[in-house]
Amino acid sequence: MEHVWKKIAELRAHYELLREDRTPLDVFTFLEVDLGLDPIPFDDLTAKYRVEAAITADFTGLYLDAEQYALMERGPEWKLNRLRFTVAHELAHFFLHRDIPQAGHFSSLPDFARWTETYGGKKYTIEQEANEFSGRLLVPETRLRALFDEFAIEAERFVPNFMETIALRDKFAERAAPRFGVNAQVIAIRLDRDGIWPAR
Repeated sequence: MEHVWKKIAELRAHYELLREDRTPLDVFTFLEVDLGLDPIPFDDLTAKYRVEAAITADFTGLYLDAEQYALMERGPEWKLNRLRFTVAHELAHFFLHRDIPQAGHFSSLPDFARWTETYGGKKYTIEQEANEFSGRLLVPETRLRALFDEFAIEAERFVPNFMETIALRDKFAERAAPRFGVNAQVIAIRLDRDGIWPAR
């Protein structure tokens, strides 16, 4: 995943809104203002295509399930966090996978959606890259590690070998999640992926 991390580093250096000290990242403004992509509400996108969002085939916009689109302005925090991750995931396709579908010349969302079910046999790799991009973008490794280091000092005083305690790991993920505007599950995955506090 080093090429994914490298791309994120390049983007952070280029775009003010993506800097590590700007968390939770405002990917919604970034999408519209910095990239000029149109968020397009799409009725029943999730019901019809089993996705909450999809980059357009020409990479000029982002389809969002109409219900999710409404959440950009208001909505429960956990749903907004989920939407933030979803949008970041689609941004990964924008930055990492733009060259893949161009030869298809997709004329409609249904054609494009059907094609993205397999990505020409590359779906697993492409989706893994997009998830890694989204998680690493929204939860910068250095900031998460700094939070963990603070937590570890306190935890070690009360619970020797605290890293063996799953409940404490879950508690840390819950405490850290609001700092990054993500759900606790995203933090738990980053603790694993970045080798900060791997699950036992």
